[in-house]
Amino acid sequence: MESLNGLRYVDEEFSDYLFDGEETESFAEQVSGGVLSFEYDASSSSLIGSIEYQLSRTLSDDEVEALEEYTIEQLTDGIGSNFSQERALNGEVTPFINTEELACDQIS
Repeated sequence: MESLNGLRYVDEEFSDYLFDGEETESFAEQVSGGVLSFEYDASSSSLIGSIEYQLSRTLSDDEVEALEEYTIEQLTDGIGSNFSQERALNGEVTPFINTEELACDQIS
């Protein structure tokens, strides 16, 4: 897993599809970015995936919840599956994406 440290999937950004969702279209214009990247944590011997969005304003609690749900959907059946399939087809190591340990923080 350490060999995947610094891996980034830049072919798509998670914000590219926010306008497609009924729950996210109302704040889609305020969200950009969303590149899937991985960092190896030596202390736990685990690979940590992250998606960082840029916001033009603070999101409400309901909007954060909608963005979290949208992100999980993209990880499991959208961008995340595209990333996994591309790596597998190329014979590359493909990390398993565990969405159960998702954390979301808004910082300014």
